Amino acid sequence: MIAVPFFGFALGTLFAWLGRDDLSRGATSRVAAHSLLVVLLYSALVFAPACAYFLVFEPDWANAYLVEAGSRARLVDVGGTLVCAASVPVGFAFATRPARALRGGHVLRLGAPAALVGLALLLALFPRLAVRATFAQYHGDFGTEPVKGSPLGWALVWFGLVVAAGTAYTLKTLHELRR
Repeated sequence: MIAVPFFGFALGTLFAWLGRDDLSRGATSRVAAHSLLVVLLYSALVFAPACAYFLVFEPDWANAYLVEAGSRARLVDVGGTLVCAASVPVGFAFATRPARALRGGHVLRLGAPAALVGLALLLALFPRLAVRATFAQYHGDFGTEPVKGSPLGWALVWFGLVVAAGTAYTLKTLHELRR
């Protein structure tokens, strides 16, 4: 889940760019409120639950076995879920002004580095994320199993599909608001 806020921020900038026509008309209230509402609903109903699932049911894996998920780490998990949920609207908010001014380069300079950092983290942590275990199992090198074919693997497929469908629907909705 370390890389997820970066992807969420980049996704928020993409949402702002897609809503650029509405934002550029100077619609600071009604249309921008609709665009922001769509982004907030996406974040609350699609993005945050996907993040929360893994932090609740596979906390050691979600933390890439860097932090042991004990009782003291629950606050970190709640905070991580809130950061993930907030990353999309924060990216949207940061990109609203350049999108309103139709400055695609500025929006790209906001979203692309976040996406690249997220991708770099994901690639760096991939060997850890390919294994399903507890913190102790991972570091003790016993009782581990590959994510592929495990309940975690199926949850990743399911939530990947849900997030992809939710993202597509949000992009379609924001595109329709442009008219």
